[in-house]
Amino acid sequence: GFVFYTASELIQYFTERGEFPRGGVALTFDDGWKDNYTNAFPVLKELGIKATVFIIPSSIGQMSSGATAEGEMPHAHLSRDEIVEMSRAGIEFGSHTMSHKLLNKIPEREVISEIEEAKREIENLVQKTCWTFAYPAGFFSDAAQRAVARAGHIGAFSTVYGPEDRVDLFALNRIEILRRDRFMFQFGKKVARLLGKDQKDGN
Repeated sequence: GFVFYTASELIQYFTERGEFPRGGVALTFDDGWKDNYTNAFPVLKELGIKATVFIIPSSIGQMSSGATAEGEMPHAHLSRDEIVEMSRAGIEFGSHTMSHKLLNKIPEREVISEIEEAKREIENLVQKTCWTFAYPAGFFSDAAQRAVARAGHIGAFSTVYGPEDRVDLFALNRIEILRRDRFMFQFGKKVARLLGKDQKDGN
C-alpha cells in the first residue's frame, strides 16, 4: 500500500498541498557507499522503487572512514560512473556536505562552504539540480538550516533531531534502518511505525 517518491518529490508534494501523500515513502541512503550500487540498486531497478542517495563529493571513488562509525574500517564509496548510471536510471542524488563535517561543530563560514561546494559538485556530475540535503549524523544548527535554504535546496533531513510537533522542511526526521535492523522482526517493527503515523508528520 505504499507509494515510493524521491525525497524532493515528497517535499514538493507537501509544499504544493500542505500535507504528505497518504502511503507516501521516501527511501533514502546516506553517505554514498558502494554497496548502494552493488546491493541496493539492482533491487530498486527490478521493483521500480524510487530512492534518494545523499553523497559526499570529496569521498567519491575513495576508500574512506570519514562517515563510518567510530572504530569501523574504511569502506568504499560510489564511483563517478556508478553515480551517473544510477542517476540516469532515476535515482535521485542529494547532498551530504562536501566532507561529512558535523555542521553544528564548525564555524558558519565553513558550514556555508561545505554546503555550497557540495551542491555544485553534485550538479556538475549528474547534470541535474541537487534539491535535497541530509545533515551528517543528523546534527544541524540554525546557521546550517539557513545556509541549506540559501544554497537552493528545497528541504533537508535530520535523523531524529528535528521537531516532532510540526513539519520543518529543513529539519525532517526519518525512521533509521540500521545494521542491527537486518533481522526481519526488527525491520518490521521499524516499518510498522509508518502505518501508525499521521500523514502530516513527515515520517
